Amino acid sequence: MAEPSSARRPVPLIESELYFLIARYLSAGPCRRAAQVLVQELEQYQLLPKRLDWEGNEHNRSYEELVLSNKHVAPDHLLQICQRIGPMLDKEIPPSISRVTSLLGAGRQSLLRTAKDCRHTVWKGSAFAALHRGRPPEMPVNYGSPPNLVEIHRGKQLTGCSTFSTAFPGTMYQHIKMHRRILGHLSAVYCVAFDRTGHRIFTGSDDCLVKIWSTHNGRLLSTLRGHSAEISDMAVNYENTMIAAGSCDKIIRVWCLRTCAPVAVLQGHTGSITSLQFSPMAKGSQRYMVSTGADGTVCFWQWDLESLKFSPRPLKFTEKPRPGVQMLCSSFSVGGMFLATGSTDHVIRMYFLGFEAPEKIAELESHTDKVDSIQFCNNGDRFLSGSRDGTARIWRFEQLEWRSILLDMATRISGDLSSEEERFMKPKVTMIAWNQNDSIVVTAVNDHVLKVWNSYTGQLLHNLMGHADEVFVLETHPFDSRIMLSAGHDGSIFIWDITKGTKMKHYFNMIEGQGHGAVFDCKFSQDGQHFACTDSHGHLLIFGFGCSKPYEKIPDQMFFHTDYRPLIRDSNNYVLDEQTQQAPHLMPPPFLVDVDGNPHPTKYQRLVPGRENSADEHLIPQLGYVATSDGEVIEQIISLQTNDNDERSPESSILDGMIRQLQQQQDQRMGADQDTIPRGLSNGEETPRRGFRRLSLDIQSPPNIGLRRSGQVEGVRQMHQNAPRSQIATERDLQAWKRRVVVPEVPLGIFRKLEDFRLEKGEEERNLYIIGRKRKTLQLSHKSDSVVLVSQSRQRTCRRKYPNYGRRNRSWRELSSGNESSSSVRHETSCDQSEGSGSSEEDEWRSDRKSESYSESSSDSSSRYSDWTADAGINLQPPLRTSCRRRITRFCSSSEDEISTENLSPPKRRRKRKKENKPKKENLRRMTPAELANMEHLYEFHPPVWITDTTLRKSPFVPQMGDEVIYFRQGHEAYIEAVRRNNIYELNPNKEPWRKMDLRDQELVKIVGIRYEVGPPTLCCLKLAFIDPATGKLMDKSFSIRVTGRALWIA
Repeated sequence: MAEPSSARRPVPLIESELYFLIARYLSAGPCRRAAQVLVQELEQYQLLPKRLDWEGNEHNRSYEELVLSNKHVAPDHLLQICQRIGPMLDKEIPPSISRVTSLLGAGRQSLLRTAKDCRHTVWKGSAFAALHRGRPPEMPVNYGSPPNLVEIHRGKQLTGCSTFSTAFPGTMYQHIKMHRRILGHLSAVYCVAFDRTGHRIFTGSDDCLVKIWSTHNGRLLSTLRGHSAEISDMAVNYENTMIAAGSCDKIIRVWCLRTCAPVAVLQGHTGSITSLQFSPMAKGSQRYMVSTGADGTVCFWQWDLESLKFSPRPLKFTEKPRPGVQMLCSSFSVGGMFLATGSTDHVIRMYFLGFEAPEKIAELESHTDKVDSIQFCNNGDRFLSGSRDGTARIWRFEQLEWRSILLDMATRISGDLSSEEERFMKPKVTMIAWNQNDSIVVTAVNDHVLKVWNSYTGQLLHNLMGHADEVFVLETHPFDSRIMLSAGHDGSIFIWDITKGTKMKHYFNMIEGQGHGAVFDCKFSQDGQHFACTDSHGHLLIFGFGCSKPYEKIPDQMFFHTDYRPLIRDSNNYVLDEQTQQAPHLMPPPFLVDVDGNPHPTKYQRLVPGRENSADEHLIPQLGYVATSDGEVIEQIISLQTNDNDERSPESSILDGMIRQLQQQQDQRMGADQDTIPRGLSNGEETPRRGFRRLSLDIQSPPNIGLRRSGQVEGVRQMHQNAPRSQIATERDLQAWKRRVVVPEVPLGIFRKLEDFRLEKGEEERNLYIIGRKRKTLQLSHKSDSVVLVSQSRQRTCRRKYPNYGRRNRSWRELSSGNESSSSVRHETSCDQSEGSGSSEEDEWRSDRKSESYSESSSDSSSRYSDWTADAGINLQPPLRTSCRRRITRFCSSSEDEISTENLSPPKRRRKRKKENKPKKENLRRMTPAELANMEHLYEFHPPVWITDTTLRKSPFVPQMGDEVIYFRQGHEAYIEAVRRNNIYELNPNKEPWRKMDLRDQELVKIVGIRYEVGPPTLCCLKLAFIDPATGKLMDKSFSIRVTGRALWIA
């Protein structure tokens, strides 16, 4: 009798719903009888949910009525609820073993656990040490948070080992702070670098200066002058003895880091320098530095390790298949044997330095837009390329071929909540980077997102969100593979844990009174304790661990009063200071001034190298009033106090007088011998003025670029106007400054260890390439033997009718044989491209026909100009054509050493052709009917009249780059149907443009790419870019068509 009484007690709603879900689950499973018995008892004891009427009265319902009224409840509804409870609880209270969910778990695995039940146990050093002594590597269940550093190092003392991730947890990077922000340039600073010791920072700015700073206290140590345009890139050699800076003035300047003396002034480019790299190759005393330029050239500068002398003429590769192509970026492999370069023509060019001279070994054409970022991995033969086509590729060298893994920036992680606008935005890669152990690559996309990828599988791991503008800085930590630094034009600097996809530290570069400053470059020091950033306002930002007190002793604005003084240049572009007639590195220690040209107090003047021990009266500059070009009278630094001259020794005063007399005599002789052309400086240590000319006569002083402050007055720039000559250094000063060390050397033990590592890696890369090359050559030799007779007879037959056929076929054989190793010899041809068609990587530009090998060769290289452009409005005019006779083969060299075509002897070659013509006529008479029929068949490959005609005609229309035309979809569809109906040539339905995009009946387009396929029939392949009818500007969309010349009409 107890059961009915217990059944009549009120049942909570959630309990009655649970009964119903249990019955519903059992009814769809194997326990049907149990379900029937359960339903009978639930109805008997009235345990099912009741129905409420409009007056609030309850009414019993049967099981069938509940099923009909709750059709949204599936039979497995209860199971789905149980499956979702576990992951939701794991986010609130993590279990002891993640991703393991059980309804029967206990402790931290129980679904009923609370935060109180999971209270953490305090770590002890002995407990942590026990993990390495027979215990499993997993943390104990009751130890929640990781141990602190004290317990970790206590455990390390007991066991002698600890993992890096535990000894240096990621949370440590939250303690990095900005030590100092220093204004040291008048313009944006796009380049920053550390030396190989990490003790010095170099900044290169748009104000034409390179400055050297101390990492540990922020002191300004030196200013390297000489450039007359913006600094575009900098590089420090691996021996830490030189720094090279490239500029938009087309010149590379190299300085000695010990004395700041000029080592070389390299003039081999005719365009701005876009990248600069020292080769890691460490074999022998021969070293290389590589520069790329906007003139489309790659220059290899050879220099000697012992004498630090550079070869005046580079080994030059002109990679300019069409006007306007620029080389944008470059990267060396870790051993220095491979060099990869990216350019605006979407081609990646590979060079090999393992032989006597560098040579080009490959051209990779997988990208469809310009490649503006490229980087080799830190330990291996892989490299990463990023392009504006929205993809990045991870390349690996296998069997003498570079094979790649595609990283598509349109890939998204499941559950991505990006907006509709971002989904339809065309992605572009802005920057790329490897982590320290090469297991992860990071790409920055123009939608402000950083994407983290597995470098071996190409799987997208994380999306790092936080930036509000494009990111152009990605810097990996020098030894911690978890850490990556990013910065961008939004002024934000982030430190990320890329293994977890979390943000460790954020800094916003807010400048008081000027808004935020866009961050243009960042670099880590070698020890990982500091990193330096530069911004759009001319600031240097120094970050690091530890105390900031040493940085509090320096002013916020640090300039030398000689920074912007005018220079005079000789014929080799070496410079002297115009006022003192001395080399900048031999001038006396300058004064420290602010941005307005006002000298800093005495305590700051002692920060200048060479003034540390000077008396107070020697640290006060003598001020005078001079007139500016605007007529304004301002206060300027004129020279030192007169006390300085009084305290000199008599010997130095006499010597100074003799130097001045000699200088005056030389100036007089220079004025009398103006008609002679003197020789310039031979090296950086000599400072003759004989060959120098006034700067105003040829090259002007650095441009007045940068920010304007204090009512449009740039005080530090005006300090050279009408200022009298300041103090001239004595001979004793010159000897002292020659012995000074501005940048210290790398410790010998560390240097040898790094050099041995580079040597070993270089040998691995060299062996990898040479062994693969031998294997491929052996395979190709067997193939060539089997077809040599057929190819020879075919060549003889084709030469009789078509003189150009031999050249096309020869270029095709060079491609097919894989003999790309002769890159030290450059083939320049004016009637074809021996490297193949430049537009063969797009599917729309590939030939779909399956024909004989010789017809493939003719279609591959039938046109000298084959191309499309990313910026279709630029450089659309094809190069000028010359005769095919002027095909020459020459060695790569500097522009001065290139062989001229006039030096060859065309008459001798013509006489040789005349001798060869006679036997050809005799052979033609002896031809069999079958051979004659074959000759008639070859006439079909002759270019038709519409492509060879020189008379202007209205129809057919011969397209040219840059033509604006009307595309008619109806006519194109009719043409496709006619070709398919008459079976003129094979068509690929998937490449019809209306299958890829929505095309209107008429479209205003511009021809941005042309390629010809010599037939039969001869086809014209056009790439057409859409034009906005309202604005007349090119749009991002384009498509391709492939038609015969008769189908083209003027519109």
